[in-house]
Parts: sequence; structure tokens; C-alpha cells
Amino acid sequence: MRLFSRRRTASRQPIKVRRMNFDFKGLEKAGYWYGDDPVATHLLNVLSITFPDGERFFVDAVRAFRDRVDDPQRQKDISGFIGQEAMHSLEHKAFNDLVAGQGYDVLVERALNVTQKLLAGARKHLPPERQLAATAGLEHITAILADTILGHKDVIENMDPSVRPLWVWHAIEETEHKAVAFELYQDVDGDYWQRQRAFLISTAYLITFTSYFTWQFLKHDGVHRQPLTLAKGLWRLFGYRGVISSTVPAWFRYLSPRFHPWDDDNTDLVAQWRDTLPEPAVSSVA
Repeated sequence: MRLFSRRRTASRQPIKVRRMNFDFKGLEKAGYWYGDDPVATHLLNVLSITFPDGERFFVDAVRAFRDRVDDPQRQKDISGFIGQEAMHSLEHKAFNDLVAGQGYDVLVERALNVTQKLLAGARKHLPPERQLAATAGLEHITAILADTILGHKDVIENMDPSVRPLWVWHAIEETEHKAVAFELYQDVDGDYWQRQRAFLISTAYLITFTSYFTWQFLKHDGVHRQPLTLAKGLWRLFGYRGVISSTVPAWFRYLSPRFHPWDDDNTDLVAQWRDTLPEPAVSSVA
């Protein structure tokens, strides 16, 4: 059932593909690179592990239906989405390899294997329309996390300089293309209840995965025996105005039949942070 269907321009600004080739110089000395906090650092590390395979899944889900779009600008936006997600996979793989090299190789490999099995199951058992619905929902989650990063200067300042450009760059690009998968889903199917089922199931899987593997990383470091450190980290994430808890209202907005990603027009944040990025090795505008 489509319920309310809303059509808008797929993006509010050009979707620029940037190949960055980050060197992450100094990461080996950074320790817990997010505010010297093991909980937040490992949560973000675990999220990063999902990105290379997850974003290839997103690309395939979108590419499967791009022939349904006739508008030339929409086609450019889809090309930009595909190009940006491909770059995210490359840069986060390089970051993940460095994390693995800090003594977490077994855990990183386990998390990668679980990610790949989950996505293989989705490819096998879900029809293409549901894969696209899941992509639209997960893109909303990445978009609201991106908004939290760009909209809270203290979040960025808590990141070690060795990794800060990676997360700022990723947040900018997730914002630039945040409507592409959603708009395409509206064109292809637009079924409200399928969109919500996919969103809720994807959220549940993501929470379960990140919670389990963040705990495994903390156990590896012995932090699970440090209740004060755990409490401090959990409060930073889930307490009042926490990094994760502050995204909850935006998460609920996706449940509205009238939802559209650009209801939250945060292009000003992209403009504010874009100039802080290092020069890309290669860039193009879709």
C-alpha cells in the first residue's frame, strides 16, 4: 500500500564523487581514537567494518532499478550515489585493515564474515524491491548519524586528527546522496508497509550486530571488567544528548507516511564542513 507518495528533486545539491586516499597517519598512536573512550571508539570501528560490504549491497540494490528513471538529473544523482558508495567501501576497507593490524585481526575477520553472510542471505531471500527498501531505510540511519557528526562540533573534535577527515568526508557524502535510494524506491514500489518492515528489521539487525561486536572488542581489551569506564562510554553514547540517543527523534521520522529525507534540509552543514576536507586525489561531480 503506497499511502502518501511524495516526489521531490532527488538531491538539493550536486553529488560529488571524491577519491581521498586517506593515509590515517598517527592512527597507530591514537589508542582509543574517539575521546580516549573505548566504548565509542569500538562502536564506530564496528560500524566501519560493515561499510565496505554493506555499501556494495546498497549500490547493487540501486543499480538494479536505475533503468526505471528517465530524468537525466536523477540518472546523474544515481551515478553519484554509486560512485560515492564505491569510494566509501575503499576508504573504510583501508581503515578497517589498520584497525585489524592493531591486534584485532581475529575480531575484524569474524565481524566481516558475519556481515557477508547476512548480506548474502538478504541477496538470496529478499526480492529486489525489498532489498531496495532495506537500502532506503539503512541510508536514513547513515544520514541521521551523518547529521549528528556534522551538527555537533564536539563530536568531530573528539575524533583523533588521524581519522577525523574520514568520518567528516563520509558524513558529507551521506548527506549529499541521502534521498537517492528513497526516491528510487518511491518510483519502483512505494509500498509504505514494506518500507517500514524493511526499516525495522534492518534496524534490529544493525543494533544486534553492533552491540555484540562492540562488546567483543571491549572484552578483548578487558574493558568489560571496568564498570566506570563502561558507564562513562555508554552515557556518552546513550545518555542525555548522547551521540546515539540524539538521533532517536530523526529515526522515528522515517515512520511517517509523508516522510522525505530532505524534510531535514541540512545542506548548510555540508557547506560548513566541506572546506575542511583535504584535497581529494580524484573528484568529479555527477
